[in-house]
Amino acid sequence: MKGIPITLEIAAVTDIGQSRSSNQDNFFVNGTFVDHYRVKTERFDCVDNEEVHVLAVCDGMGGLKDGDVAAMTGVTTLSDFSEELQSIRTYEDASYTARSLIRKANDRILRKSKKTGKKMGSTLAMLIVTSECLYACNLGDSEIYLKNDYGMERLSKPQTVAQELVDRGALAQNQAKQSFARNQLYKYLGMENLKGLVPNECYSEIRNGDILLICSDGVSDALQSHSIYACLNSNRPIKEIADNIIEKALRRGSHDNLTVVIARVLDDGRETRLRRLIGTVLGITAAVLFLTTLIVWLI
Repeated sequence: MKGIPITLEIAAVTDIGQSRSSNQDNFFVNGTFVDHYRVKTERFDCVDNEEVHVLAVCDGMGGLKDGDVAAMTGVTTLSDFSEELQSIRTYEDASYTARSLIRKANDRILRKSKKTGKKMGSTLAMLIVTSECLYACNLGDSEIYLKNDYGMERLSKPQTVAQELVDRGALAQNQAKQSFARNQLYKYLGMENLKGLVPNECYSEIRNGDILLICSDGVSDALQSHSIYACLNSNRPIKEIADNIIEKALRRGSHDNLTVVIARVLDDGRETRLRRLIGTVLGITAAVLFLTTLIVWLI
């Protein structure tokens, strides 16, 4: 069944930051990603009208060698799954496809690690956006937010030792960002424990005017939620909001690479869906009237 296109205004920015010698972040926007290494700053923006939008951030793990290779492997695997991703129509489709591509990306990273002898890993935070569903999933500590008329909701959950301590009641939520364990990941692309390779998943809906944000921890560690919300709560072009978030995180002293992918919903497809529904109902009604008339005539 043919899907209903929705229109997003999208911007993506990745920046090496103030302290790192290399940029181990990458982004993915409907097939576009940073396809070269040693990038200092890269920007991309567009207005896309698609049946399925796929947005993601991969953050190579700085404590491991070849984090940029792991992040690149994550986004290229997304690109290789373009056909499967474009066939998504339901939450179940999204979850099944996301888990499949996560397993494939993990396997590719492990094989590269074995070949080079260098352990490598990457986070993954991904959104699959259709007129029927909004699916979010993450491995690691890259974050996903949804800003709408009711405020801002975090769709991701950091898979860090600090968050695990919070979940067990051993650490207060407001202490997690200051904890030594805040960047210690227990789930990521490149894991050898395949049983633990299950992403955090979240399902939601979108409306016209909603804004979606995916960011690496270089942004979320530097900015509190209320600061991120203040940036998103703007009518400025999305590419300006993306630059503003990066600049604000740098001013707040971020010591990591920084990456954001932001999308504003311009057309959620609901009017198109309503027109299709009305057309279907009218078609069925006309068919019923025709058959009724035919039966009466035959009698």
